Amino acid sequence: MSIQDLSPEFEQLLNQLLNNRDGEFTDSEFETFHHYLATNPEAMQHYFEYLDIDSGIQPDMLERLKELEARSFEEPVPPLTPAPLITNDTPPARQPAFIQYALVAAASMLILLMAEWMSTGDFLWERAPNAITDTIRAELPYVATLTRATDCVWGGNSRPEFSGQRLLTEDLILEQGIAEFRFDSGTRLVIEGPTKIKLVTGCCAHLDYGSMVLHGYEASPEFTLITPLLTLHDIGTEYGARVEKDGEVDLHVFEGAVRVDPNHKNEQFAESIIIQEGQARRLKDNKSDEIELLPEKFKREVPGDSKTPLALQQELRVYDSFHPAALKDPKAPSEWQNAGTGWKSPWTKAKNSSEPAAGESHPGKSLSRTQLAESQLGLIELRDGSMAWRALEKPIRMDTNAIYYLSFYLQKNNSGPNIEDEQFGNLSLQTSQVLAHSRQILFGMSSEGYATLQADMQIVEQAPPLQMGKPYFIVAKIVASKNAPDQVFMRVLSETEKIPNREPPVWTCVTSPFHDSNTWDLVRLHVGAKGDYLFDELRIGTTWDSVISSVPPRLNQ
Repeated sequence: MSIQDLSPEFEQLLNQLLNNRDGEFTDSEFETFHHYLATNPEAMQHYFEYLDIDSGIQPDMLERLKELEARSFEEPVPPLTPAPLITNDTPPARQPAFIQYALVAAASMLILLMAEWMSTGDFLWERAPNAITDTIRAELPYVATLTRATDCVWGGNSRPEFSGQRLLTEDLILEQGIAEFRFDSGTRLVIEGPTKIKLVTGCCAHLDYGSMVLHGYEASPEFTLITPLLTLHDIGTEYGARVEKDGEVDLHVFEGAVRVDPNHKNEQFAESIIIQEGQARRLKDNKSDEIELLPEKFKREVPGDSKTPLALQQELRVYDSFHPAALKDPKAPSEWQNAGTGWKSPWTKAKNSSEPAAGESHPGKSLSRTQLAESQLGLIELRDGSMAWRALEKPIRMDTNAIYYLSFYLQKNNSGPNIEDEQFGNLSLQTSQVLAHSRQILFGMSSEGYATLQADMQIVEQAPPLQMGKPYFIVAKIVASKNAPDQVFMRVLSETEKIPNREPPVWTCVTSPFHDSNTWDLVRLHVGAKGDYLFDELRIGTTWDSVISSVPPRLNQ
């Protein structure tokens, strides 16, 4: 049946509903109209189009469905009761006006269900309770990273789970503890509970109440902090702000300056003012009172967390120095394929093969810039199209909320006459599952020498070229999210660059957010047909510290 084939009776009832908002339906009319909507998709589509025009709902279909869903859950439809029996002596009962609005809500819900069925093939009750919310959440952008947290208790619906987690445009409630956010613009915020904040963009946040310290970043644009009554703009700044629930702000400027503007809820604050370094003000409505500068009133940094070797060992999931724990002859090539810890199998020549990988070991050498234990002194060399595969005991799962870090050393040994001729070298995460389309997460050096990151069919390369014969320390971060986008970061450090003690604000290569639900259970080392590369000190962990630490891990004997 097409829309044109709908009964004139339905059109008449629809016009009666939309054109006579203060009118009423009889029980019989109500049941008839409800029956049309419940049994006829064309009737629902027709009703939706009229409702869209009549009520001015925004034209974007997804936004309409979100609004309808929220309305349906916030205003449950009253259960329908059987219509009373009508006789010749009984005038037809009239449905009161509120039933019309219940009818609209019911029809809206039906529309949502039908749209859901048409797009996914199932209904809401066949999905997880949070499926729609998760879908909406997955569309939000990443704007910041939770870099450090100490003794934090989070409230609300959005609760960060671990340091290193990427954060969306959402409200966050810190009931107690101290946390640091690094926005994608480079600006850092340190908040102390109880605080409620919304991360809006990489350059903007709403602070409803609580205490925070902003650390400006010289390369970032002006950061805007919006409070209930005022808007603060940093000017090369470090400042602290304590915001009360009534909107009063105590502002303490430690470095630089802060421009204060009224927002739309505070027309009494007539004009902008600038608070200079070394000044402190109490701001509310049209008042700006000078107060004592008290830096000690604020937590300006998250307290350091000095980790024990045991803690670092627990955060390190995989380690390989390509050197057995014991050598029969320290000068002879070793059986490096079985070294390390956190693996299910030895290094093999090919995927699903039992033949040992063919790389050459160098027991007395190391690319590491830190002093290693004797059992760690070794590396391997792969050349001429060689591969080495190994299975992980604990796979990297992209279908859950988790953060993974990976590090290794890489050095290109030579360069042929044609630098574009298969001279790449890399490490990649692979899956033993059969996929419809090939996927991998890859870190390394292209044939031209560029730092290269691949994920979700994205290829990110960064100039200038890396140098031949120089060791590079590659550190990567993999953000896995169950109901939000995934993302991968890679930092390449030369031998002259200091390895940061904490996650850096700047990465060499960064992918755009993408969605990945694969389980990466294999690691592959690969060099091009005319490539020659050294690999050393491979680590996979759950924290930055675990993959950059110089503490020797506990090895399998």
